[in-house]
Amino acid sequence: MEERLIKEKMEAYKDIYSQLYSALKWKADKRTLMLIAGMYVSTSKEFHLKRYLDIADYIKDNVGAFSYLKSTQRFSIAATLDTTTDDPKTNFHRFIAIYEKLIENGFSRNAYSYISASTLLKVKPIRIDEIIQKTRDIYKGMKRHHFFLTNAGDYPLASILAQCEKNSEEIVSNVEEYYQVLQEKGFSAGNDLQFLSHILALNSEYRPDEKAEHCLEIKELLDNSKQKTKRVYYPYIGMLSFLENRESEINSLLMINEDLNRDKLFKWNKEINFMMSVLLLMSAMTAIGDAARTGLSISIETLIQAQQAAMTASITAATVAASSSNGNT
Repeated sequence: MEERLIKEKMEAYKDIYSQLYSALKWKADKRTLMLIAGMYVSTSKEFHLKRYLDIADYIKDNVGAFSYLKSTQRFSIAATLDTTTDDPKTNFHRFIAIYEKLIENGFSRNAYSYISASTLLKVKPIRIDEIIQKTRDIYKGMKRHHFFLTNAGDYPLASILAQCEKNSEEIVSNVEEYYQVLQEKGFSAGNDLQFLSHILALNSEYRPDEKAEHCLEIKELLDNSKQKTKRVYYPYIGMLSFLENRESEINSLLMINEDLNRDKLFKWNKEINFMMSVLLLMSAMTAIGDAARTGLSISIETLIQAQQAAMTASITAATVAASSSNGNT
């Protein structure tokens, strides 16, 4: 059943990407289109190109002339609104209100603040001020521990962590404990390790040393399969560590990854293919009830949201860098 579901997810992913590419190949980066296709597949939201493009156009028509949402970022935000809300256009205005509250609380006007706002869409309106303040406190706590590592790219995970039940000091302390234990296990220090620490801190069911062992096991399984574990893959190792039958599920992951790497549509984006392989595998696990089977104290859906935030942040960074190198502002 798992293999059939994975194949269905892959077919849906390729079909949605093909539709997006035909419509937007001159307007959006391929990596962004890959992420958008993955968002629809992972949430099992039926994709309708006309409806999706209508939402993207609505965003463009309802922001200021110099907004980031006039650019390609509107396409990923349109997908977020379409896959996570019942009324995307109405919720777009709520999304903008959340974004402005983040700015009022000291966050910068940039692509990452928009991503952070999108992760807060499901927060009840009565709690939004509290959660934004908590997001700010968590971000400041991260900055205290890792001043040179922590930057705007950490906004999205801070906002997801802020929705956990623990208080901000406990969350920051837990993230830092994971960071130190993982470094002792041989993971390289840096922003990718901090991202991995954020992912693991979403779950309080395991001790940090136990979860670090799971991550090391995943890393060794990947290394032994000749899938080199680059630092940028650290957050995705964290995702995989929450799955129960890690060895067999790594085999499924490699099958997905090899398929994407062979496909002429995707073969030039191997790093994104690995990230998408994890997303497709995780969403298949959700479909067969793996969240209940593993007894996680958080849902696989939350992990997928965290992964999408991580992917969106990394793809946004790559797109901005490419634009800068081409002389764009």
